[in-house]
Amino acid sequence: MLKIISLAAAALLLAGCSSTPSAKPVNVVEGLTIATGGLTVGQCLTEEAATGPVGLAQATDCAKPHFGEVMSAGKISLKGDVFNDPKIAELSNNFCITSFETFDGIRYDKSKLQMFPLVPTEKSWKGGDRTVTCIVYDETALTTGSLKGSNR
Repeated sequence: MLKIISLAAAALLLAGCSSTPSAKPVNVVEGLTIATGGLTVGQCLTEEAATGPVGLAQATDCAKPHFGEVMSAGKISLKGDVFNDPKIAELSNNFCITSFETFDGIRYDKSKLQMFPLVPTEKSWKGGDRTVTCIVYDETALTTGSLKGSNR
């Protein structure tokens, strides 16, 4: 997958996202299917998390080979608070790019890793959901252990 996200857009992030929530302790129940809104920073996900039903992820122990890891989460806001899918995608991408360096140790455009945001849907937005959750992964292989601080 090519990196399609521009770092130039990262400046827009500051206007639309709040600070990253602190990581909560993670209780992993092997194979537990979680609604993506319930993911926690530091949680590792099986490959099915990216290819399974939209809105669901499957947790796994980070010590076992896994697809990706929740690297950050934060709230986004829009003027007028009206659902705007392209703007939400832009703010979410920018948030994930900005939080990537803190998580990994190097800038996203210099990294060999990939990431993607899980964003509110129109239905969840209407219900008050404003959380973007950033998933980091290595597209070349499954990962064992955390990618935090990997400088890759």
